[in-house]
Amino acid sequence: MIPLKLRISGFLSYREPVELDFREFDLACISGQNGAGKSSLLDAITWSLFGKARKTDDSVINLAVAKEKNGKAEVIFTFEYEQNTYRVQRSLPSGKGTMLEFQVKDGDEWRTLSERSIRETQSRIEQVLRLDYDTFINAAFFLQGKADQFTQQTASRRKEVLGSILGLEVWETYRMRAAGRRKTVEGEVENIDGRVMEIDAELAEEPLRIARLAELEANLEGRNAALTVQQNLVDTLKKEDALLETQRKTVEMLASALERSKTGLSGLQDRLVAKKADRDTFADLISRAADVDASYQAWQRARKELARMDEIAGQFREQEKQRQPLLEKIAVDKARLEQEAAALREQGSRVSEQASRVIELQAEIDTARKSLEEAETNLTSREELEKRINSAREKQAALKAENQTLKVQMDELKARIDQLSETDGVVCPLCGQDLSEEHRLSTLAGLEKDGKSQGDRYRANQAEVKALAEGIAADEANFLKYEGAEATRMSASTKITQLTERLEGLQKLSDEWKETGEERLGEILDDLEKESFAEESREELAIVDEKLAGLGYDATAHDNAREAELQGRSAEEEYRNLEAARSALEPIEDEISALKSEIGRQETEISTQQAEYDQAAATLAVSEESVPNVDAAYSELLKLQEELNRLTQEVGAARQLVNVLDGLRERKKNLASEREEKQGLIGRFKTLERAFSKNGVPALLIEAALPQIETRANELLDRLSDGQMSIRFVTQAEYKDKKRDDLKETLDIQISDGAGMRDYEMYSGGEAFRVNFAVRLALSEILAQRKGARLQTLVIDEGFGSQDLQGRQRLIEAINLVKSDFAKILVITHLDELKDAFPTRIEVEKTAQGSTLRVI
Repeated sequence: MIPLKLRISGFLSYREPVELDFREFDLACISGQNGAGKSSLLDAITWSLFGKARKTDDSVINLAVAKEKNGKAEVIFTFEYEQNTYRVQRSLPSGKGTMLEFQVKDGDEWRTLSERSIRETQSRIEQVLRLDYDTFINAAFFLQGKADQFTQQTASRRKEVLGSILGLEVWETYRMRAAGRRKTVEGEVENIDGRVMEIDAELAEEPLRIARLAELEANLEGRNAALTVQQNLVDTLKKEDALLETQRKTVEMLASALERSKTGLSGLQDRLVAKKADRDTFADLISRAADVDASYQAWQRARKELARMDEIAGQFREQEKQRQPLLEKIAVDKARLEQEAAALREQGSRVSEQASRVIELQAEIDTARKSLEEAETNLTSREELEKRINSAREKQAALKAENQTLKVQMDELKARIDQLSETDGVVCPLCGQDLSEEHRLSTLAGLEKDGKSQGDRYRANQAEVKALAEGIAADEANFLKYEGAEATRMSASTKITQLTERLEGLQKLSDEWKETGEERLGEILDDLEKESFAEESREELAIVDEKLAGLGYDATAHDNAREAELQGRSAEEEYRNLEAARSALEPIEDEISALKSEIGRQETEISTQQAEYDQAAATLAVSEESVPNVDAAYSELLKLQEELNRLTQEVGAARQLVNVLDGLRERKKNLASEREEKQGLIGRFKTLERAFSKNGVPALLIEAALPQIETRANELLDRLSDGQMSIRFVTQAEYKDKKRDDLKETLDIQISDGAGMRDYEMYSGGEAFRVNFAVRLALSEILAQRKGARLQTLVIDEGFGSQDLQGRQRLIEAINLVKSDFAKILVITHLDELKDAFPTRIEVEKTAQGSTLRVI
């Protein structure tokens, strides 16, 4: 695997997106302060490929990014492997699940290799690389604290660590599977033994089962004979009961016929009563025939009058329909005028209320104008103070500058005076002339006079500066009094503008009311009082009212006619009944006579039926007294049948228990054969367990790998130590107990140098690291070969700090010597003196915006 490009965003210490192009170098060091983010680059590679780094949860997201909306950690890693270019993009949004995309470059396009789920896509990546996470970091990465993972272990533990590095722990999985299968088969053998014991227990019951079967068969034979006798008895009783049932049905038939006759007689009698009542009603109605005819004729007249009134009412309603829209138009115009009048009244009320507000606004404007004048006066005073303060400060600064110059001049004069006073030579140190006593004294006097003049001027300036400072302080104090003058002026000016606008608005509203509103309100009130609106609708309404008056319609008379017609409707029904009574009276008399004859005949027939029923019922009573109890006999038959069924089942079960013994003997023979086969399988699984244990196949594989590791490590160590050091692996050693002839399993590392052969533990940190480096690199190459992968990239994340200057130089030389074996080599260091030892440097820096990098 050869890295081509790495892009990181929001991952660990990298907040903003950064990109590293590996195509710019083959050998480089990654440098920077501790905590700058050097190792995070390696974490980004392993996290993108395998989803694993120093941390695997949401803590890989940069803390600042995690607080952002839609914040996420994202790494895009592009690499070349087996002449193909791949790209892996893994991202983790804050609070959500991981997203993974795997692609291969196909021409100028990227073709996806992602599967249906993240787990399947991860498996696809590992299949392409032929490496998982643990193998990858052990083969390609020398991570911090792990370079001596193998060599620092005790001799007894090194084989276990070497087996772990070489991936031999899978043999432990095989051993556990074999042990699990063995235990399963052993459980099956125990189950067979239990079943054989159960079979033996059943075979021991054979004599008892045979005796029980004979006893049950004898009981069954006796119950069969008793059941036959009881069945014959029940059959005889059933025949007798059938004859008796025929008699019962005859009695029931006679009773039913008698009841029907009585019911028919009762119906005839009821009809006779009803017909007599109808005859009486019709006779009464015929006696009132004159009154019924008179009422009917009066109702006919009321109907004609109601029809005439309905016609007039129809014409009236037609005219009334024309009248209603006119009334609605008049009402609408009236409502519109009333609404306009109400609005004008409200406007007049507002104008009256705002008249007093005009006076208040004028007073507020006058107050604001006074505040404005006062503020402008204060601003003028403030400007004068500001000018005076600035002038004083300028003069103060000039005096201070002058005093600085005077101070330098006075210091120079003092130095010249001191020099002249201390001079004993014959040459003046100031002018270079001969120095006589008179010349020195006159020169000193002149210098002192100049110094006094400058000192007086300096002190005068100091006094004036002080006075100016006091004046400035006083003026500044007064200046503060006018600090709010500008705000007051602006506030007063704004208030005057606002109040003036409001006053003008009120005045305009009042003028408009006087010009139009007041006059319009009077006109509307006059129209409403005189009803002089909607004149056209009122004229049409008068015409319609005149037509209605011409119809002469009286609603009260119409209601009376309707009531008279309604009350007379019953006369029609009585009239119809009278007509029916006149035609039906004679047939009813004939029907009454026929009903009386039918009732006499029916009574005679009922007497005959009653005599027949009484005789049959007496005969049935005598027969029922002499018949035996069929139900009791049948119950006894059922009881015998149940006993027979129970005995039949018991005989069948007993016979089955006897018959099953032959099958059990055959089953026992088969189980014995199966047990023998499984015992052989247990022995084979035990053999596999021993083969898969750490002293079996893994030990043989380690023994086979050690010569390769030793040879490759010695090649590297020879370069690192300038031919002074070599290593040898010892896999067996004698026990301390000299009585034992066998050897114990171990893995000692013996190192040979100029002083002889010593164990690894006897070497210093620098020397030990060279051994670690050589062994670790040899292990990496062997591991990659065994996984079927090509080890094309090497990353070293530690090691230089433990080396002296010469050791570091040799380690760098060794890296340069092996760089031809790798497409890319990255070395992480924070030692400044090693940065220039590599052709390319990746400088990592921690900033306020997160880690950044640059390639130098």
